[in-house]
Formats: sequence, C-alpha cells, structure tokens
Amino acid sequence: MSGPKVVRIVTREEIMEICHGHLARVDAALAEWIRIGRRNDCIEEEAVTAAQRRRDALAAMIAADRFMELQKQAPVEEEFLRADMQRRLVAIAAEQAAARSKERRGREAAATLLRRLRELDAPLDVGMATALERGDAEALAAGFAILAEATRQQGAAPGLAARLMDGSPASSFADWLAMQPMAPADPAIERIAARLDELDAIGGVDTAGLRARLDETNLANTARRGLLVDGLEVESGRRLSDARQRASLRADLLLVRAELAAAGGAIPEGDIESFDAAALEAAIASDRAAIDDLRAKRATAARRAAVLEGLAGLGYEVTEGMATSLADEGRLVLRSAARPDYGVEVSAVAGAERMQLRPVAFEAGGSGPHPGRDRDAETIWCGDVSKLQDALETTGGGLVIERALPIGATPLKRIAVERAKGGVAAADAPALRERTLR
Repeated sequence: MSGPKVVRIVTREEIMEICHGHLARVDAALAEWIRIGRRNDCIEEEAVTAAQRRRDALAAMIAADRFMELQKQAPVEEEFLRADMQRRLVAIAAEQAAARSKERRGREAAATLLRRLRELDAPLDVGMATALERGDAEALAAGFAILAEATRQQGAAPGLAARLMDGSPASSFADWLAMQPMAPADPAIERIAARLDELDAIGGVDTAGLRARLDETNLANTARRGLLVDGLEVESGRRLSDARQRASLRADLLLVRAELAAAGGAIPEGDIESFDAAALEAAIASDRAAIDDLRAKRATAARRAAVLEGLAGLGYEVTEGMATSLADEGRLVLRSAARPDYGVEVSAVAGAERMQLRPVAFEAGGSGPHPGRDRDAETIWCGDVSKLQDALETTGGGLVIERALPIGATPLKRIAVERAKGGVAAADAPALRERTLR
C-alpha cells in the first residue's frame, strides 16, 4: 500500500497536554477529598500522606514518558477518591445513627427513672427533675444514685435494693440503663434524621429549620405528629436529592476547571457555591468546550509542525512559512531534494485530526518524469512513510495509516510548475502552481 494515504497524527505535545489535564483533575479531586474529609473529621493524616504519594507517582509517570499508563491510572485514582470519601461519610452516618439511638435510649431511661423516683417519693429538686426530662446524662447518673439510696432506705423488695443490701455486686448505672426497655424506633423519624445528617455532611444546606420541626414531633400529639413526619419525609427527600445532584455537579465542575487551567484557559468569573444544578451543568459544558477548542488548535499546529519536521528529515524541501501556508490553504506540496521531479502533497482540513499524504510528480511545459518511473517513486514513498512513523514514535507521538491505496491503483498525480527563464528543467523550477494535470 504505497499510494495516497489518509493518516491520523498524534504528537508528543498533544499527549503531554492530555496527561497534564489528567493530573490536574487528580489534584482537584485530592484537594476536594481532603477538604470534605477534614470538614467532617473523617480523614487521617496517614491517609492524606498516602494519597499524596499516589499523586506524586502519577506525576512521575509523565516525567518517565509513561503516558498510556498515566492515562489509565489517573481516572482510577480520581474515582477512588470519590468512592473513598463516600464510604467515609457513610461510616459517619452510621456513627451518628448509633449516637441518636443511644441518646433516645437515655431520654427514655431518664423518663423511666423520673417516674420511679416520684413513685418512691425520693427527694428530688426542680433542677434535677428538669434535667431528667431533658435526658441529661449527668442527671441520669445522679438520679440513679438517688434511686439506690431511696430503695435502700425504704427496704425495697428483692431485686436491685436486695443486692445492694446483701453484699452482691452493685449494679452500675450502665447496667441499669441497659436493662431498661426501649420503645421501638419510628423508621420514618430515623430516615429523616439520617437524611439531615447527610445534608450536613454534604454542606451548603441549612438544616436548622428541619431539625427544629423534627424535634417538634416528640412533643406533638398523634395527629399533628403524623402531619409533621409526612411533611418532613417529602421535604427532606427533595432537599437531599437536590443536594446530592448539586454536590456531584460541583465536584465535576471543579475537576473540569482544573483541567481548563492546565490547558492555559481563563477560569470564568462567578462563585460556583451560588450555582444551582442548571448553572453548574451549563458551566461544565462551556468549560469542556473551551478545553476542547484550546487543545484542538494547539494539536492541529503541533501535527502540522511534526509532519513537516519529519518530512524535512527525510529530505523533502521544507522552508520557513510552509506551516502557515498549510494552515491557511489546507494544502502544501514539497519537493524531494534527492528526486527533484517527485515530491509529496500534504492536505489537511483546518482542525481535522487526519491528513492526506500522497506522492506527486512535477511537470513543466508538459515535460516531466517518464510514467514508468512512477511505480518506483511510490515504492520509495512507502519507505518514507515508514520512516516518518518511526520518527514520530521516537518523540512519543505516532502516525496511524487509516486508509491507503496499493501501488498503481491510481495514476500518480502530476503537478504543473512554471519553467524558469533560461529553459531549466522542471526539476529545477521552484514555483508550484495549483493546477493539477491528470
């Protein structure tokens, strides 16, 4: 396959820019992971140090030209940081649920203790009674001591008082608390409380009003309590769904903007903390388009430069300004210094990833190389393309042949050139016309 070829060029510069974009995204994901973790007190410094070491290992891959490995590992690290923080927040939610259960159990135990103390007519001041009604832990411990003394003095029936009197191991406050029956938790209340905890962990949402309404359910009568719970179910679910979506979009925007900054783009003004979901989605799309545009322009210029540099190294005559001409006109013809009556035509549509490369012959005044030599010229051109591939791979880029025609499949394109004054041969004439001879 030595005839016209459609090739896709990838340059080292293009790959490096993509890799630095990946690294910038990891940096942003790491910063957000640390921020959320420290805000929620769920991250250890050892974990931070380990994450930073992994980040530095990714940067070392760029320095070592391990570009493909970096492009595989960076998204994995980015996703790990997100998933790890979600796991940590789930663990916090479980701890908070356990703490709520313990607090509720304490309140119920305090109510039981207060009733028993009143039944025994134990000395109890107003402050102690109020504290027990609140479920205060210190009041519980003090009340338990009062209960033990009251039962001892009144000669209570066998049980707690008997054990206190006959030398049996004394029951501790914790033991007594564990023995108290606990009313079953309301699943709806627990679900709403868990949602509010998650909203606090996400941040950016004021849950004080919702928590006040949730606390109100403890004092409301049955009918009002049902209405409060139903309203909180709907509103807490909606707010949590919105907060999750917004948090995910905010994280995406932070990563995209880090990538945009790495590409040399200007970060748009505006406080993203005030953006709603629609504004975040629009900003992500706009910044992504800006990144693609910046990269496309630089990649196109790098591809042109790489191909011309490679062809110059193979002995084709490349002069200053030809890269600009190729960019402006989308077409450029180069002469082979070793075979002046043959050359190569480079065609590249502006912004396109692909180029067409084809061998050509030159004619002046209807005179040019004999067609019988064209097959040899195509064969030599095939070798030049292989050398061009090797040269690009050596610098970290690549050339992929996507379409090619076999030798002799089409007549070699012949390009008319002006014969210089004095009757020099076509091979000596430097000026090329746009007209093509078939």
